[in-house]
Amino acid sequence: MATQQRSSYLRYLPPVLWENDQAATDISLGSMLCLFEKILTGIPDGEPIVHPRHLDTGDETHTHVSITETVEQLDRLYDPWRTPERFLPWLASWVALRFPELQGDPLWDEYQQRKATSEISRVHRRRGLRSGLATYLDLYSVGRVRPRVAVDDGTCLLTVRTDAGGQRPATALPTFRPLIEDGEVVREGLMRPWCVARGTDGSLFVGERGLPEFAEVVHRRRVWRISAAGQPDLDGSPPRPRPLVPGMTLARIVAVAVRPETAGQPEKLFILDQNGRIFAVPFPYTAATVPELVRLPTPVFPVAMTVDGAGDLLILDRGLSPPEAATPMIFTVRPDATPVGVIPKELDKTQIKEPLSLFVERDGSLLVGDGGHQATAPETDGGGGNLIRVVRGAEQWTHTPLLPPDNALVAPTAVARPDDGQLFVLDAGLKPFWPEFADDAFVLLRALPASVRVVETATASTARITGPGSFVNPTGMVAAGAGLVICDPGPVETIGMNENTYRPRVQPFEMSVVIHFSSDELSADEALRKREMNGAMGTITSIVGEHKPAHCRFIRVTRTLGE
Repeated sequence: MATQQRSSYLRYLPPVLWENDQAATDISLGSMLCLFEKILTGIPDGEPIVHPRHLDTGDETHTHVSITETVEQLDRLYDPWRTPERFLPWLASWVALRFPELQGDPLWDEYQQRKATSEISRVHRRRGLRSGLATYLDLYSVGRVRPRVAVDDGTCLLTVRTDAGGQRPATALPTFRPLIEDGEVVREGLMRPWCVARGTDGSLFVGERGLPEFAEVVHRRRVWRISAAGQPDLDGSPPRPRPLVPGMTLARIVAVAVRPETAGQPEKLFILDQNGRIFAVPFPYTAATVPELVRLPTPVFPVAMTVDGAGDLLILDRGLSPPEAATPMIFTVRPDATPVGVIPKELDKTQIKEPLSLFVERDGSLLVGDGGHQATAPETDGGGGNLIRVVRGAEQWTHTPLLPPDNALVAPTAVARPDDGQLFVLDAGLKPFWPEFADDAFVLLRALPASVRVVETATASTARITGPGSFVNPTGMVAAGAGLVICDPGPVETIGMNENTYRPRVQPFEMSVVIHFSSDELSADEALRKREMNGAMGTITSIVGEHKPAHCRFIRVTRTLGE
């Protein structure tokens, strides 16, 4: 360093200390301050700050930038997207985030680490809530193997606003659970709703699926009428929830539909069960029992029902039970005819492979939610599902896909259009939807988070409006004012399940974590596949145990049950 150079730091000192300083001398205040200026601020004289480092493995001498430059860049250390990669574990530790590893090997690449670190703070604000746990689990599902993780805490009816923008929460609608003591149902309640319809007064009619046959507790399948706030009809002293037609025994309830008051006929509720039986319950819905209106011709596997503008019932049927191939059909039922008329019409099997839902537009055309081929993976990167518009002509019905083949829909289980005209579709995210099609009910062709999607008709696309983990296995949806009401009955019955699977539906403070895998994300090698799945399930179990509400117990529902 040249001795003639004088440090610019002199201007911060009183002149009396340096005005008589001789810069040409070997030792002066100005030249000595150059040493500190070089280290702290940097002097552009071409002489770097050298850090000699001589090791047995070689010479690792390197240079450093000035301290000032380092201080100027300190803010980068706290920005997950700008901090050096080596600082990411340190920064994550500040927000109690640990990057997952499998036998000491990191599972996340640099992008995944940055994404998780940047989003974890908003998760902590909801710690202890179901939504926070679901988001936390989603952050940990950013690797190559992305299991579909759904937390079932017994929430069975949810609402989603349609008048808000962006992603919006699915809010639990307060409901009434059954009261069970010593294996007996003391008070009936709502726990596994499969379908929902809306009355002209805003009340909701909900079809209860009931517990599976293998459950020790016998809970009858019911239809409930509840207010928009979730309050059921009450009866007796003390008042207890009263189901509609309490004297009837129903098979699995597939669909409910309301026909408004027309031509002197009172409002009626129609109930469709798995055996193809249809019942009509007239307003004011106080009858203890009603006769069977009509029974659909067999073989039949009905999946949906709605009412068109003429007051006729339209019933979507897949024909044979899964895993047989579907032969989709629409039954038009005219309930006021004598005798009741039932008119079948086959749908185009090349367009509709797995019918799951039905919606009638105001112009009379139909929207059929199709899950696509259930036994084979989609040919594109999309979900394999679609919405098919069916226009009913006098002789021919036309079928037109609403979305391109590579759209994101997997299992469109319900369609709704609120008064504002937007079209929404409920996607269960599972292919195959019926467990009978799968060799392993938890390793599927597609296993994506269930969601509500808005259909953008102008661009023939859909956009997800609910976050991951909002639902377990949603099956029904209806528009209600400025929102949607959604049924979530929890896991569909399959081989290997037991009554513990449905404990969150019956008992408070119980949770289950339902885990599915997409087969194309797992390795073909069986040993490696097992390692990947066990690693993912171990991580999920650890996260749930640490972040669940402290007062809750949980079980894991996946290919290894009851753990």
